[in-house]
Amino acid sequence: MTTRATIRWVSRAVLAVGPKLAFGIALAAGLEFWSAAAWAQTRAVDFPPAESPPPPPAKAPPKTEAGGEDTGIIPDAGPSQRKTQQRTPPPPTTLTVMYKVEYGTTLEYRHPDGTLQKFEQWKSFPNDGANLVSLTNQRLADGNNYQYATKPLSSPGFDPVDIPLLYMAGDYDFVLKPAEVDNLRRFLVDGGTIIFNAARGRDEFNQAVAREMRKVFPQKPLMRLPLDHAVFNARYRVQQVMTMINGVQQMQPPEVYSMDIGTRAAAILVPGGLGTSLSETTYHPAGKHIVGESAKRLGVNLIAYVLGSTEYGRFLAQEFPVYDGKTRGGDVVRFAAVRYTGSWDDNPALQNSVLQGLKENTNIDVDYAPRSVSLDEADSGQYPLLFMSGHYDFHFSKAEAQGLARYLERGGMLVASSAAGLKPFDTALRRELKKVFPNGQLIKLPPTHPLFVGGWNAIERITYTPRALKDDPTLELPEFFGFFVDGRLAILYTPFDLMSGVNRESNAYAKGVAPEDALRLVINIVTYALSN
Repeated sequence: MTTRATIRWVSRAVLAVGPKLAFGIALAAGLEFWSAAAWAQTRAVDFPPAESPPPPPAKAPPKTEAGGEDTGIIPDAGPSQRKTQQRTPPPPTTLTVMYKVEYGTTLEYRHPDGTLQKFEQWKSFPNDGANLVSLTNQRLADGNNYQYATKPLSSPGFDPVDIPLLYMAGDYDFVLKPAEVDNLRRFLVDGGTIIFNAARGRDEFNQAVAREMRKVFPQKPLMRLPLDHAVFNARYRVQQVMTMINGVQQMQPPEVYSMDIGTRAAAILVPGGLGTSLSETTYHPAGKHIVGESAKRLGVNLIAYVLGSTEYGRFLAQEFPVYDGKTRGGDVVRFAAVRYTGSWDDNPALQNSVLQGLKENTNIDVDYAPRSVSLDEADSGQYPLLFMSGHYDFHFSKAEAQGLARYLERGGMLVASSAAGLKPFDTALRRELKKVFPNGQLIKLPPTHPLFVGGWNAIERITYTPRALKDDPTLELPEFFGFFVDGRLAILYTPFDLMSGVNRESNAYAKGVAPEDALRLVINIVTYALSN
């Protein structure tokens, strides 16, 4: 079977099982023949290109020390002025925030009348990036004049401090060159974000994104974002979008995938096609599109999310202290993080933050050596406390459920919280605990529980993050649930983000407890567990 014939066979197989399995087939198959050497400089495609020529790229402004750093969605009020001064509003700050990346090869398409058209793969809908940035300026109106430019993905110099966002659109398969893979990995690790837009919802582009991102981060999967994710709430609340599939319009929940660093969506894939709406051109009947205002609102949300995540990206990009000492014996406090198949390690250096806070505030002796354990490991029982966090769905194996039951029945305590306060982890934890204790249930703890009022530091009211208060302005009491084994508090769980606050992470989208109160709560939890 020839390479091109094999490609067509895989495409037909994916379409036959439906889009929900598209990524799985592409990834599981390995697809060894998708190598750069397999592509000629000019490649024939069987789907027509977008017709309009690209606009000239906007000229990037000169870089300054502050270039690209003012990323707040709501502008500061600015310095006060005397009444006698003429109140002239300051000019908008010009920031180039997005590069549309140049990638791929020259493609050719033969029209039904026999005309052969050649075009550059990366251009796709040539106006979509420029129109998206222009639309963002109109909709955010935050005092900044955001700009757009293009740049080859293989070229050096992608610095997220200056340009926080890359944008890559397309209809066709592609293969990243080694230099492009390295540039993209470095850019994302350093705090940048890339948005992949399947311009007209073509499966071959979506499958290529899933495959090529495996080269960038082999261990990270693309996960579907839940509806309470900030991507769907950054500027507009987007819970339904108008779609057009094979010419038929219908409302349905938005479908967006992400490859995360921490809880930050670092590589975002929109498989449903924003290109036609953003370019204000005719919808192709064989495409899959997000239509009209739905596409515009989702597009603005994506840029607003990236702008609001830049500080958190830089936090995650820093070098965290690595413990290189020996573990301590004797009567010291030590705990472990629960390691499971899922997003278990969202908070870098969290154990150091907890233990340092405990040592500095209580003078309790601690062992700083970081540890993680699987619930099915025999040595999990040597830790009086296990901390567990995550922000996506997960499943306990039978061995993990049995291991957790043994651990809790022998006196251990599990402390769990939902990273960023997202619903999928909350739903999964409540479901999976039924595997551990089928007849048990989580009970909401009253604010008068000894853990809050009788611990190291009495807690009556706590402060929540702005994102949590946006959903519920009345929040002021600790929101914790407990599971009891023989009258003893064995599981303590909060659906809000507790660990980001303890770690002092600058995550503007975390629905959780503010840093000062997060540390107070954790110290109370540790001292309560040690005394009970």
